Amino acid sequence: PGHCIIGKRRIVAHWLGCKYEITMESSACFEDEEFMPMNEEDLISAVGEALDANCSGEDLLIGTTIPRSFFGTRRQGFSLTSYVRRLYQYLECSKSVFVTALIYLERIQLANPNNKLTDFNVHRMFSTAILLALKYHDDEHYANSYYAEVFGMRGLNEINNLEARMLTMLNFRLGVTEKEYSYCKNHLMRTQITLSAHSVVEFNTTNMVISAA
Repeated sequence: PGHCIIGKRRIVAHWLGCKYEITMESSACFEDEEFMPMNEEDLISAVGEALDANCSGEDLLIGTTIPRSFFGTRRQGFSLTSYVRRLYQYLECSKSVFVTALIYLERIQLANPNNKLTDFNVHRMFSTAILLALKYHDDEHYANSYYAEVFGMRGLNEINNLEARMLTMLNFRLGVTEKEYSYCKNHLMRTQITLSAHSVVEFNTTNMVISAA
């Protein structure tokens, strides 16, 4: 499901037992599937490629404001596209969630050029952005304990901590404008056209073991 936001307002939301005020941006419309269509596989491949293209191989980043808790100790043995496919399969959320999560990651990077995605933080960063986008977009969602299992995190304490930290990095700004959303969606569509031309497709990830450690 999608929704539209008309005007600019502040709403009160509850995360982790605390009350937060979230700014809702003006003119954000997410009912875009009729004129900006992407099927399931196209979206998964494009999001995976976008994440991969923005990842560096660095472990420790100098000058970053990304908390150390987002960094794992080793690289994962599966592709980012495979990870995105797993999330899509088990989260049962709207496609808008994946686009919005990328926008959140971009905001964090724009706030500080040293806030880079790396092979060591991308899984926690993306999955936490997905969690926030899901709660922002979709009326129905599961408990954080379920999402921790899907994301490959160590449990409820970890996912709650990462959720609170990313909210702080985003300055509790979860609203997305129509311009931001359309720009990101168009980028994903162009990426998918390039991928299709090179026939880059991955399959057989149902039984993949996930660990974001």
